[in-house]
Amino acid sequence: MAARAARAARAARAARAARAARAGGHGQGGEGGQGEGGQGGDGEGAPEAKADGEACTANEECLGGLCLTEESFGWAGGYCSSLCDEELLPCEEGSECLPRGSYSLCLKSCASADDCGGVAQACVDIDGAGWQMCVGGCDADEQCQGSCDDDSEFCVAEGETCDNGKDDDGDALQDCEELDCSAQAACSDRIDAACTGAIDVSEGGTFSGTTEDGSDAFGVICSDIFGTYPAGSGLKEKVFQFVAPAKGVIRFGAYSDDPEGLFDWYVRTSCDDAATLLGCLQAFAPGDPVVELPVEADESYFIYIEALSAADASYELDVTFVEQICGDGEIVGTEECDDGNTVDDDACKDTCVVNAEVLCADAVALTEPEVTGDSSDGTQGFTGSCGGAGGEVVYRYTPSASGDVTITATPEVGVDVVLYARTECADRESELACADDPVAARSPESITVAVTADTPIDIFVDSYSPGDVGPFTLTIAPAE
Repeated sequence: MAARAARAARAARAARAARAARAGGHGQGGEGGQGEGGQGGDGEGAPEAKADGEACTANEECLGGLCLTEESFGWAGGYCSSLCDEELLPCEEGSECLPRGSYSLCLKSCASADDCGGVAQACVDIDGAGWQMCVGGCDADEQCQGSCDDDSEFCVAEGETCDNGKDDDGDALQDCEELDCSAQAACSDRIDAACTGAIDVSEGGTFSGTTEDGSDAFGVICSDIFGTYPAGSGLKEKVFQFVAPAKGVIRFGAYSDDPEGLFDWYVRTSCDDAATLLGCLQAFAPGDPVVELPVEADESYFIYIEALSAADASYELDVTFVEQICGDGEIVGTEECDDGNTVDDDACKDTCVVNAEVLCADAVALTEPEVTGDSSDGTQGFTGSCGGAGGEVVYRYTPSASGDVTITATPEVGVDVVLYARTECADRESELACADDPVAARSPESITVAVTADTPIDIFVDSYSPGDVGPFTLTIAPAE
């Protein structure tokens, strides 16, 4: 379902809430834990304590002494766990410690959902890098003592009433904004009307107005690096539709210069399907870079501008479409390069794909521990595992001695660098390290890598996006 990926965030909240639940139960190794009466204890006739991930209703049932109950965490049937510390108090075999400060939790490890035996448990990639754990939730009302909230996929005490203007199930959405309600006739009619009446912006241009005469059938839970937040819950929105006339990119931005009329906005590929959400943004200020999305011919995108309060929000939506034509000299959409010719054995192939071998042959040899460069003069053919969609300069560094070195790229004002290194220039899988701080943009980036005397590595000073290029200083020094 649409909210399945949000279970990772719910797991983090469960860890933060564990202190209160733990305080009311027994400590690890106490009654029902690994001590007397638990698994390995001497309590004759006592039930065997349950391992992480098994169903539970109380702390004393669990080997780790902690039950993430349905009432407290919304996980159908409960979930046995324990508090942990990766060094001082590790989890039992088959579980991993989900680190969340002083009150981290043990969750069962998994390779697929088949490894998770609990009701409606999902095997979730917690950090997006293959670290998978079994996380609870629900799929249907009958799994829960109360009701299953379709938006969060967790059990709630009370289901949503779809016409009372309230958030009954506590998920920050209400009425027709809820998946629980959107299929019901009254809501589906309102949603269909709003989608049919979406303002067509396919021709591009600037569209301005207010949300005063908008619909109130949509809302969304957005995610950012700080967590989740609701956009447009119970408030009016304007809906726009863009249909791509050809393969290319759509560039758009929603702006407000009225402090009393700020808004949130988000984008979907299907008007009435919350699962197609691409992302959320706050109102842009003049001068902010636009959003750019690659599109195929006839693809549709829906843009929602949501008021932040009962007051009507004023907006200005700018929309531009640029067709992707290989050989016109402009890098557009999915093109890796475009040198304006049809020669196939130069740095840019005639299919607008980078010829990495040619670019790598032109890598700049480093002869000093510090050098200046400018990514706006570089190529645009490489990306690291952590980013780098703009121009880059490639350097070849041959160390005179073995050991660890720290490589630092320091940008000038207004430049956002991405830094990575490889043992083989054209091989993405040979990457040694990649650095791009998502919070401290336009700040120095550093990586520390092990090098071998007389064995070269390739260093890429890349940029976050095509608009973030510019001068930088690259420094290589022994690691401290």
